[in-house]
Amino acid sequence: MHVKVMEMVGESADGWRSAVQSAITEASSTTNNIVAVEVVNFTANVENGKVVEYKANVKIAHTS
Repeated sequence: MHVKVMEMVGESADGWRSAVQSAITEASSTTNNIVAVEVVNFTANVENGKVVEYKANVKIAHTS
């Protein structure tokens, strides 16, 4: 079995878990057989002292 890995950034106003899911959902629209996700980094945008957008840099593994 061959595994390919793509890197993506997921974004959400609701939290990091939703940001990760956003990346997986976007990847699954064009890629079949997603088998794993690795979270590489979490970041967020802040406005007026409040987090307004969560971002998750992820690596998504899928089979051919």
